[in-house]
This record gives sequence, C-alpha cells and structure tokens, in this order.
Amino acid sequence: MAARLGGDEFAVLFPETGAEQANSVIHKIQNDLLDAVRKDGWKITFSMGVVTYIQSANTSDEVIGMADRLMYDAKNAGKNRIRHEIFEADSNPTRHISD
Repeated sequence: MAARLGGDEFAVLFPETGAEQANSVIHKIQNDLLDAVRKDGWKITFSMGVVTYIQSANTSDEVIGMADRLMYDAKNAGKNRIRHEIFEADSNPTRHISD
C-alpha cells in the first residue's frame, strides 16, 4: 500500500514483510525511481527511512514518526540514502545503513 503523506513525502506499507525482504524491495523501488527520473534528465534523489517492527508497534503515529526521523537522517547524511531500523520486542533498534 502506498500513500502520499504530503509535499514530497510518501509512505509505503509492507504488512507481514520481514526486514530482509523490506530492505530488498525498498532498494528496488529507489533504483527504479532513480532510473525513471534520470531518463528525463532530472536531478532528483530519493532519501528513505524504513522501519521494520518484528512485533506490532504501539501506534501508527509511532511507525510514521520513526520512518520520518530515519528519512531525515538519510537526507542529513548526504541524500539519496536509505536508513533502516529493525525493532524487536522491547529492545533497542538494529540499524542498517544503506547508501
């Protein structure tokens, strides 16, 4: 499921998808988007924040807030990057940094 959150921010939901599969799909999406805009000569990048919850998050706002924070981490690290955190039950996140 994909939705526009506002402005140039979008959310993609992958229910019941593991971290490895989500990471693979989000990289494919980023590459496909980059290919599409480069064909038209646009100089656009795609910074993405990805969060995987092994068990359900407390609220949807928590999920969106975490993904948004990760997306801004990606932008601040030089843009066109992916930041991915995995949350196990009651634990600190495991961070996966992709460039």
